[in-house]
Amino acid sequence: MFDMNPLNLPEAQMQQWIMLFVAGMLGFIIGYVSRKSTVRQLESELATTERAVDDCQRMPTASASSSTEEAIVLNRIAARAGELNFNRIGLASLDEADDLKIIVGIGPFLEKKLHAVGIYTFRQIANFNREDIDQVNDVIEFFPGRIERDNWVGQATDLIKKQ
Repeated sequence: MFDMNPLNLPEAQMQQWIMLFVAGMLGFIIGYVSRKSTVRQLESELATTERAVDDCQRMPTASASSSTEEAIVLNRIAARAGELNFNRIGLASLDEADDLKIIVGIGPFLEKKLHAVGIYTFRQIANFNREDIDQVNDVIEFFPGRIERDNWVGQATDLIKKQ
């Protein structure tokens, strides 16, 4: 009957080379994108591990006291203070400090964390905008959304009015 061997067509070899080239390029692109994703994931895991190693190296003994652990956390937080926009929030010093524990949701250790990054007054907290709240949450390693739920900005504004 008919002999339909596709390899006997004059362009068969050229079509095979084109398909091989396209398959190779697709494989390269998929591999490249996959590798970038893996590298990003590994870099974030490395940063987390490096932080944990730094914390471990700062501990003088295996059974460190809670004050030593507290100091490590406060030092780590103080190192990130430059990430906050103090031009917008405002600058203050320990001499001007308000008792931030009056704000519902701020306890003694959280107040120390805020002091470590340079937040001392109700006025600074009242000046927070959405970006500042997210940044402060991240820097002081606090629960996301907690500042908003406890309405720190509103409480701080009310306390300023009472002063």
